[in-house]
Amino acid sequence: MQNAMTIQSVPEAGERNPAMEREALTRELLKHQRGVFLLCLGFTGNSSDARDMTQETFARALSRLDRAPAQALRPWLLRIARNLCIDRERRKKIRRIFMPHLVREEHDAMTPDHHHIRDEEIARVRAAIRSLPHSLREVLVLREYAELSYREIATELNLKEGTVMSRLNRARAAIIRMIKEENHGKDHR
Repeated sequence: MQNAMTIQSVPEAGERNPAMEREALTRELLKHQRGVFLLCLGFTGNSSDARDMTQETFARALSRLDRAPAQALRPWLLRIARNLCIDRERRKKIRRIFMPHLVREEHDAMTPDHHHIRDEEIARVRAAIRSLPHSLREVLVLREYAELSYREIATELNLKEGTVMSRLNRARAAIIRMIKEENHGKDHR
């Protein structure tokens, strides 16, 4: 009498194994978690929303993993995060217009007193970033938070590298100017 054994098919060299490919892509995606979080933080301005957007980004990416470009996984993932953040901002603007009584600013948890001054400085920088025109803020966030190169930003936004550098320079200068003006205003009180 023969034993009934199930023989699993093992892929031979050169054969595709979708389950293994999906697992490898998922592991590779997770390597970019910090970059996605920083990008979302740059757009949202607070860590709680950035964590939510990061989670949403990975959920979206995992649901579309079959379309992931294996050779350009990081830019693909950051594009998903960027688009989700932009969509979120659009929805918030619409809510502010039509339902201002429902919109409340969310705040990060309170920090110890000895971090108070640093927290104020961070808040001023975040406010300055949020007040930038969209075209400048987007380039700044992609460079400083997502740590993309000029070339990657140019490709992502369909711009010339020179335009990226110019906008980044203008964004940084505007932030410095806003913070100096705010500090100058405080000195004369």
